[in-house]
Amino acid sequence: MEMEREGLIKTIVPLLLGVVAGAISFLITGDIRKRDPLGIIVLVFLIYIHKFILPKVGVKIEGKDWVGIGFMAFAGWYITWTFLLNA
Repeated sequence: MEMEREGLIKTIVPLLLGVVAGAISFLITGDIRKRDPLGIIVLVFLIYIHKFILPKVGVKIEGKDWVGIGFMAFAGWYITWTFLLNA
């Protein structure tokens, strides 16, 4: 049961932080296309935040977990930012 809980947390938290990163990236860059790299920096910062958030909720992060966490955060960020840019 503990493994399922950790797996669920390792999926939901990166997705939610990815959505937050997408919204922040949209708000920071606005209509200025030259500032797109700033949006990517926001994503990288929020992926780094996982290092501090996940142990607080009782999830042990191993080296191989970072690939999944990074991908889930990227997917949430990319989808959210794309939707907001096209709205």
